[in-house]
Amino acid sequence: MLEKLNKYIALFFFFSLLSAQFKEASVSFDDRLLKADEKVSLFQLQNNIKKFYEYTVWNEDYRDLDININVQILFEGNANIGSSQAYGIQSLFSNNRDLHFFDKGSNFVLSQNNSLYYDSVYFDPLSSLLGFYGNIILGAELDTWSNLGGNSHYEKARSIAVRASASNFSRGWDQRIVLINLLTENIGLRKLRFSTYLAYELFENGEIDACGDALSSIVKNLDEVVDNYNQENYTNTFLKFHGKKIGEMMQKLGQKKLLQEMIYLDSQRDNIYKELLSSI
Repeated sequence: MLEKLNKYIALFFFFSLLSAQFKEASVSFDDRLLKADEKVSLFQLQNNIKKFYEYTVWNEDYRDLDININVQILFEGNANIGSSQAYGIQSLFSNNRDLHFFDKGSNFVLSQNNSLYYDSVYFDPLSSLLGFYGNIILGAELDTWSNLGGNSHYEKARSIAVRASASNFSRGWDQRIVLINLLTENIGLRKLRFSTYLAYELFENGEIDACGDALSSIVKNLDEVVDNYNQENYTNTFLKFHGKKIGEMMQKLGQKKLLQEMIYLDSQRDNIYKELLSSI
């Protein structure tokens, strides 16, 4: 009987992996501030966070996203609460490419049963934190598939944050509400994500005229960001990863005017655009 149950569990995890949106979760802990006996309780937690992302089906409509997520957690300290332990942490969530979110602080309780499950309605201090950033990264990913395509996941993240801000573990949630508001209201950046990936696809397919139009949209969307925010960290992170490739497409298509506009709009990488412009 036990052997049959184990087979069912293995099959469940196998099909979950086929359907999950996060292909691989890399999780690392910095526990140097904890005592040796305090670290023992964390032994299984690292693997549970990995499973949380890799085995959860976040969206029934998009099952082949193959997103990688990197989670780094710095433990500030802990305190005993009965048979449980409460931890304070800072954390970093990224896709190792154009999304990086540093979370300045949150608290959670770790009990003997430290399994983690995603639920957008039920609040759990650690699961909700992981779910919040998971939905943000999914929202940004789906914005690259269709124009403003990540709306549903951004709203799930907002719902988690609003509910969590009224809980007994409210540390940091007001700031996360500010974050989700900034990400959803920055329409220029969201459209920039879509137009960038559209330009990549059109360029690879040799659709030159359509690619030129997409590159023009990139400049238009970036101009919208600059008009509304001037210097905005998440747009800068996006362009730090994509700016050179965008410029190279403009250079190969002889788009001098667009490169000149990129020099103005993305001044942190103006040397890249100037060099590409000089080679046309």
